[in-house]
Amino acid sequence: MGSSIFLYFLSISLSHIANAAPFASPTSIKPFVIDTFKDSKRNDLGYWHGAGEDLPVEYGDSSIRLIASDPDQNFHTQITPSEKCFDLSPYRDQRMFLRVEFSGTPRFGISLNQQNANCDPTRMPHPETWDTVEAERYIAYVPLSHFKIDQSKVLSVSFSGIYRRENLTLYNVEIVDGPPRGFHVPEKLASGRMVLRCSRPNSFAFGIDDGQPKYAQEVMDILADEGIKVTFFAVSTGLRDPSTNFTQVYREMAKKGHQIALHSYSHPKMEGLAELSDIDDELKKSIRTLNETLGLKSRYFRPPFGTVGARTRQRLGALITDPYIVNWSVDIEDWIWTGTDTPEKQLEAFKRDVKKGGNLAVMHYLHPTTVSYMREAIQFVKAQGLDIMRVDQCLEDPESPSLY
Repeated sequence: MGSSIFLYFLSISLSHIANAAPFASPTSIKPFVIDTFKDSKRNDLGYWHGAGEDLPVEYGDSSIRLIASDPDQNFHTQITPSEKCFDLSPYRDQRMFLRVEFSGTPRFGISLNQQNANCDPTRMPHPETWDTVEAERYIAYVPLSHFKIDQSKVLSVSFSGIYRRENLTLYNVEIVDGPPRGFHVPEKLASGRMVLRCSRPNSFAFGIDDGQPKYAQEVMDILADEGIKVTFFAVSTGLRDPSTNFTQVYREMAKKGHQIALHSYSHPKMEGLAELSDIDDELKKSIRTLNETLGLKSRYFRPPFGTVGARTRQRLGALITDPYIVNWSVDIEDWIWTGTDTPEKQLEAFKRDVKKGGNLAVMHYLHPTTVSYMREAIQFVKAQGLDIMRVDQCLEDPESPSLY
């Protein structure tokens, strides 16, 4: 299990939060430069920029070279301090563009990141969501209207999803009036909606990824005893393998009212796959398997390792109507602490994220220690006065089952 792209923000200094205004509004609607990479610490606006997920970078003379080996690696440049939101919607309404000057590989994603509702980096998630376009389709100019987020709460621009081992050099990031005359602007492709938190007031959802069949009955007993419904994201190879008994396990879970959703066919980092046909193969096989083995269809997809980029989002949008990409704002960190001398840190991590406002969890039932902490995690959520439900219910999907 890898970490989500938003986690890099947690390390940013919070020293000025108490006295800061939550929103930064433009005084006039004019083009402006965000970053020319002249300084290794700050961009042209005077705000933080930097790399995440151990991305090696090399600063040049007004440039930065990104030496990526993993699609999770990323570079961010902020339009506002971490404790504020910037209202970019007037620029969008004026049909302005994000211009990115670069050389090297065009095979990467450009994201516009939305801060959480309170513009508060101490609350989870931070940022709350983002939309990503494929640089290769746009070359240099992206209409702000193509980023489907709440642009009244923008935090930053970021670059990630470099899916081949080719270097990328960035020179300039700015908001401009438009491209040169005759420049072709591609259409905005349908794309999966990224969610990291529940929208229903006072709700909480457990998104449980695949596990070991030998623990499945214990998990179902805990859920039944606690009287809650959850969402299971199923890897399809397990459903196809009779020796795992996963088909019967998930058939029984669905019968009990739990949601069963998509988690790829074979669990690769899908944004790192070389060709679109490889991404399509993973998605199509996953969709088909869920239907053929369980008789189910789903618009909900959890990307393996939480890794997602423009290509995966766009292929989901092409294959499924209005798909949700479900990451998380609460991580029990079973992928870190199981098998160590301190497995109790799983519960500590879970409680920490809930206390910070997270309400959509990721966990697995791969290890007995995680299963042993599940009941206490559920009871901790209940003690916060939160109502536990399926992911589709916590997102107020009108097609989800009634809560009553």
